[in-house]
Amino acid sequence: MTGDVLLPIVVLGGGALLVLLMDLFWEGAEAAERLVALLVLATAASLALRAGAVGAVLAGTLRGGPLSVATDLLAVAGAAVAVAIRAPGGWGRRWSAYLALILWSSAGMALLGSAGDLIVLFLGVEVLSLALYALTAFGSVSDPGAGVPGDRGRGVEAGFKYFILGGLGSGMLLYGAALSYAADGTLSLAALGTHGLLGVMGLLLVIGGLAFKLGLAPFQLWTPDVYEGAPTPVTAFMSVGTKAAAFAALARVVTAAAGASAAWTECLAVLGVGSMFVGYVLATVQPGLKRLLAYSGIANAGTLVLALLAPAAWRPVAIVYLAAYAAATLAAFAIIAAVEGTGSGDGVTALRGMAGRQPWLAATLCVAVLSLAAVPPTGGFLGKLLLLRALAGAGHPGVAVLVAVGTVVALYPYLKLALATLQPAEGEAAAVRPALGWVAVAAVAAAATLAIGLLPGPLLHL
Repeated sequence: MTGDVLLPIVVLGGGALLVLLMDLFWEGAEAAERLVALLVLATAASLALRAGAVGAVLAGTLRGGPLSVATDLLAVAGAAVAVAIRAPGGWGRRWSAYLALILWSSAGMALLGSAGDLIVLFLGVEVLSLALYALTAFGSVSDPGAGVPGDRGRGVEAGFKYFILGGLGSGMLLYGAALSYAADGTLSLAALGTHGLLGVMGLLLVIGGLAFKLGLAPFQLWTPDVYEGAPTPVTAFMSVGTKAAAFAALARVVTAAAGASAAWTECLAVLGVGSMFVGYVLATVQPGLKRLLAYSGIANAGTLVLALLAPAAWRPVAIVYLAAYAAATLAAFAIIAAVEGTGSGDGVTALRGMAGRQPWLAATLCVAVLSLAAVPPTGGFLGKLLLLRALAGAGHPGVAVLVAVGTVVALYPYLKLALATLQPAEGEAAAVRPALGWVAVAAVAAAATLAIGLLPGPLLHL
């Protein structure tokens, strides 16, 4: 059991070192480095599947179980996409550094998703965050074409904002851990918020630090700028892996502290519903694809947090919802990467005429956005349906109604993307010629989106 939980983390971290050593001793090893990275990710995924036993290891500092398995797999899936949909123009000799940072960030996500102790929680946050700070600014310091075409300085600005605000979130988390230790005399998550005002303050700060990583309102201000400024493969990676890992950690914290005070239910409801409406409403006015998906991520993170209001049923709901969100989001980002490769930018108008030029690409994007809009028979619909049923069964019909209303509001921004592919292009639009990696990611992710909706049995069994 101990080895099963630790091995994905060790494999991902060791794989990053191996990639750097290959670059040091083997000049021009770019193709081999990519192969090694994919092998490392495949190995970590297979090891994560073995860590299904529920229980604590290393004196309770790490915990295995279905949620940690789902976190590891989603982090690895996001990392594989970041490797496959290589930025236009490439990064030359910086490619090995990019791969190493992706693998280290994945190791941090796996560590955070299995955390059972406040120090391990903080270490997981820092390992994934420090790598993501560098990756966010990566396009601006790399070869031309690696970031957003014609605006390489935007990555530096996004990376700096992420670093400053990320430090604030980490500081909240660390200060909360200190207060909790002072109140409870232990760093175990199971003891959070159980002793007096000091313990409650510590728990609030820990939740605030994790809410920042999830991009929940009112901690969401960094999200649109970072998503827009980072290279598209990095944006796809952080949109899936970070949310999965941070949610797993938040779920452990909240479920451990649920017996301390009934007020946490109301706090979660306000946090989740507020994030959902902030994300969906602001997404309706976004002209850029990546900013729109950033607000979509804020809304979906808020919706996912609401699953914790159903203590007896949140685990299957969260796993299905996370899997459906990840598949649809990765498919959408693969298509955005393909569109950016034409030099058309990342605006919604860049999608115009796609249905006539590349109907299969437009169809894949439609499957992704329909899943995000919770339209049947996609995985997003199943996730929302399970969430509504869990909320109603747990005695929160009012919250379920608000989720349904938010889903209706979400139809506009998502259907706007689908309809844009049917509109005539402005002038002479460049044909999208996606690379093999983009095609594979878009096809597999879209197929997974439909499979989750039509054949959810294996996922629900997990």
